[in-house]
Amino acid sequence: MLTDEQRREFDRNGILHLPGAIPRTDIDEMLRTVWDCLHDKYRIERDAPETWPRPGVEELSASHRFAGTHHLPESVTFAEIASGTVCAAIDDLLGVNNWRRPERWGSLLVAFPESQDRWEIPWANWHLDSPASRSSTGIEAVRVFACLAELAPGGGGTLFITGSHRLVQNLVEEGQRLKSQEARKALVRLHPWLKSLCSKDDKDDRVERYMHGSANLNGIEARVVEMTGEPGDVFLAHPLILHAPALNSSTRPRIVLSATVSRSDAAQSNHP
Repeated sequence: MLTDEQRREFDRNGILHLPGAIPRTDIDEMLRTVWDCLHDKYRIERDAPETWPRPGVEELSASHRFAGTHHLPESVTFAEIASGTVCAAIDDLLGVNNWRRPERWGSLLVAFPESQDRWEIPWANWHLDSPASRSSTGIEAVRVFACLAELAPGGGGTLFITGSHRLVQNLVEEGQRLKSQEARKALVRLHPWLKSLCSKDDKDDRVERYMHGSANLNGIEARVVEMTGEPGDVFLAHPLILHAPALNSSTRPRIVLSATVSRSDAAQSNHP
């Protein structure tokens, strides 16, 4: 069950960190499964970095990243993510017995070390996971991210813009929908801070401006936050929060599992 402060934090920021939400024994088992799958399919070995994709690129590279479920046998569902803590939090957000358990609780978000250069906030690939919409009956889904390994700063963790889900909802009327790209373009036109963040020509100290500092966008505080955590930590995200992938500039793989949990009575929608 979420505390009142946790619920306010989720409603305000669109992202909530639940430390230690999954028991370590379950995390260790899921982590072994991920490494076994990578070994069986790609001959990548956990304790042999020489078998990992070689770092040295300066942008996101498919050769260093393994995302989705097609790398996994159908029998692997990562049901251990549905711990008592996680399910109770989803109950609070979507309603008790009012959400559908996904067939798979874990889709891979694995990123091996990609760059040895200074880590930076990206300007590209900011997007939504669902079409922009507004509903008087509450959110239709929640995104679940589970850390299987330590996720340090600069280690490829997803970046989120706090409060951006509220900005997105303010773009649309009840029943209206905008695709991810349409919503992002509209926000960039409305807010110079977001326009700079999404500009390749921005020459500011981006970490200082967008992460250490914040902006007031029509009364909504916005800043960039990075997903970092320990094995067993879970992050719950609003489906309309603006987010982007970031380079893994560390020496360790990012190993995160993600899932979308939908409200039972929510209308089905197409991915943007």
